[in-house]
Amino acid sequence: MTKQRVTDAEFAAALVAGRIEAEIEIRAQAVRYVADRDAIEVVTARHARFLIPRGWIGALQDVPVEDLDQLEVWPDGSAIELESRDIHISVDGLITAILPAILPSRAIAAIFASRGGQATSEAKQRTGEWSQGRSASEICESLACHWRRVGLSSSQASLVRRRVSS
Repeated sequence: MTKQRVTDAEFAAALVAGRIEAEIEIRAQAVRYVADRDAIEVVTARHARFLIPRGWIGALQDVPVEDLDQLEVWPDGSAIELESRDIHISVDGLITAILPAILPSRAIAAIFASRGGQATSEAKQRTGEWSQGRSASEICESLACHWRRVGLSSSQASLVRRRVSS
């Protein structure tokens, strides 16, 4: 096995990149299974708590209750894992995917409106180009693919799709 050396500059760049990601992504500081509610509690790095019904998280639906006490947060807070079952769930992806099911559609629209503005960044321009000319159902189907990747159950993805379309 060859050892790879990391320079001080590479290490510093990685730290900066990690700090930037932590500012733009939702990160967790704690996770636990709440048995009496059959739900997963996620505490974010900013101290917000989300109680998510286990049925909403496709990757955890068939996991025995006894195993859920072993849920852990990655050191950087970016994922929740159940190592014994090789389950890894993106915290940012999970919270982002469930918010439309938790919040009224008008509240979501207000959040996006307050963050709106000109499409000046390259990412905003690509998103605008991608969505232009697509129907709401095409966009929702694409979002459903994202929700499946982050472990949302198909029934929860359908609920979110209906909320977003209304």
